[in-house]
Amino acid sequence: MINELYFTSTVKNCTLFLKEAPNMAEKFYDALAEEYHLIFEDWDRSISRQGDVLDNLLSAEGIEKTSSLLDCSCGIGTQTLALAKKGYKITASDISGKSIGRAKREAEQRQLDIPFFQADMKELSSVHKETFRAILSMDNALPHLMDEKECIKALKEVYSLLSGKGIFLFSIRNYDEILKEKPSSTLPAIRDHTITFQLWEWKQHSDIYNLRHFTMVEKDGDWSVSERNSQYRAYRREDLNQLLHKAGFREVKWLLPEESGFYQPIAVAYK
Repeated sequence: MINELYFTSTVKNCTLFLKEAPNMAEKFYDALAEEYHLIFEDWDRSISRQGDVLDNLLSAEGIEKTSSLLDCSCGIGTQTLALAKKGYKITASDISGKSIGRAKREAEQRQLDIPFFQADMKELSSVHKETFRAILSMDNALPHLMDEKECIKALKEVYSLLSGKGIFLFSIRNYDEILKEKPSSTLPAIRDHTITFQLWEWKQHSDIYNLRHFTMVEKDGDWSVSERNSQYRAYRREDLNQLLHKAGFREVKWLLPEESGFYQPIAVAYK
């Protein structure tokens, strides 16, 4: 489980909204889109495993498969594909246009009918006009929001798109533990012909770190290396609890991996 412990881990329509300049997260995931699956030992198996976990969590919260769901940081489709395959009515969006393009292809290959859109989490209501019974954001997406102001803005957007008593379900790295030592790297995930790892550079006296993500691929004895860069804020769970309440959520429940079976802590926030 090294791959899922240390790395993050997302048709019918594809609508792209052009912006003046992509931000750091958008550039990062645009560059990673075609190799994102290499983070996993077996991406299809991870899709299936994560789908089982999310299906159980949604069912426990009374979310039926006929309910309308939104994955607002779907990436190349890891969770969206899993839930659609299980019969959920799900829409998906992501800040990265290239990730959306990859997710669309993956859905078509699996004969899944999913509407995909490009959308910044801070501007979801400019793209999505309907409300949803549940909104998902898995694989440490929220920590790309670097300050409280923009994080609250995104959370308010999520809140506004939830139907009455809807839920926001998201996961982050276990920063409560990570911040105790502030590691400088992740362990390398070594597969057949691929190696992936990350270097983390922490800002002095800060919970913000710069990330350098490396993918090494071997072909015919030669190795190619690609690098992408991004930045994260290491939010503690209590920090996010306060921001969620400021955005309007009435209650937040956290599930650690040993409780949920997912590789990161999961929060369920209630409208």
